[in-house]
Amino acid sequence: MLTEHRHQPVDETPVPAVDTHLEILLRMVEAQPAARMAICLTTRGGVVAGHLVAAQTWAERWEETVRQADEQRQTEVIAHLPQMIQSTQRHGEASENGLHPFLHLVDVTFMSVPGPLTSPVWRGRVSDVCGWSLGTV
Repeated sequence: MLTEHRHQPVDETPVPAVDTHLEILLRMVEAQPAARMAICLTTRGGVVAGHLVAAQTWAERWEETVRQADEQRQTEVIAHLPQMIQSTQRHGEASENGLHPFLHLVDVTFMSVPGPLTSPVWRGRVSDVCGWSLGTV
């Protein structure tokens, strides 16, 4: 005998798994803005190695990098850069649920490309991290 089942709509919105250990590391560096933690991240795009830092520390380094890139022209936009950063940055960038949507690295090396490819700053979504390890390669 067959019975008819009525299917209720199911919410199939993917919910990213929270890596609580990575979140703890993010909270540690946010609590101590001078802290730096060597880390290697595996992402969909490859392996990224660098130092995990607080969002504010990263923003300061990013500002310095942008200034150096425009060293020749010191435009009016660059002169207003600190005010633009302060007006758009949320402290620690924790989301409404208290989790960090982004992580920030400085002194970065991209390991998945031939030859040494480096960058002074890197910012990525926590949800794009497939795996990680502490220390450098």
